[in-house]
Amino acid sequence: MKKGFTIKSLLILVAVITCFAAFAFPRYFWEKEKARALAVDAVLSDAEIAQDYFMRLHGRFAADWAALARYFSVPSILNVTAQEVGGTPAELYLAFIGPNGKPEADGYILRLEQAPSAEEPARLAARRVGGRYNYQLVRPMFTGQTVCQGQDERGNKFCSLFAPYLQREHIRFISKPFSSEKPASPASAVKK
Repeated sequence: MKKGFTIKSLLILVAVITCFAAFAFPRYFWEKEKARALAVDAVLSDAEIAQDYFMRLHGRFAADWAALARYFSVPSILNVTAQEVGGTPAELYLAFIGPNGKPEADGYILRLEQAPSAEEPARLAARRVGGRYNYQLVRPMFTGQTVCQGQDERGNKFCSLFAPYLQREHIRFISKPFSSEKPASPASAVKK
């Protein structure tokens, strides 16, 4: 008597694996993209703090990443690498380190954007380059909130699912725009 698989049992096995893959792969890609977007949100938050510090020292926002380099560094814990985009000092290319220890082909372009008008704040933006979803994360200065903007139908769907993760409250240092008024001394606050 021969032992082994019959064609019927192999077809059932292939059908089960196909069904599993149909449910598992989209979830895998969503979770991977969500983790990357949350890591980039953390980088934008750190860049906002660096811009705030730079503005307090110099009275203006930094126009390029080289000026911010002293106050901002990409955390190594996020497993990313950053390099300047040639010819555009206001842009920084952020790539994730793959399992082989080399930067992956897709990533984000971080951009320092000056205020379009006096009423609007300067912004930090991270546009997705490559990958399955086409979107950008935008963080206006002094708001403490990042907004996801889809660039096509798939990007809009990603942003609609990702928005609740950005709207959760985060404890972050956010200061007000620079003011020439001196803060009250602790002694005067106690006397009142």
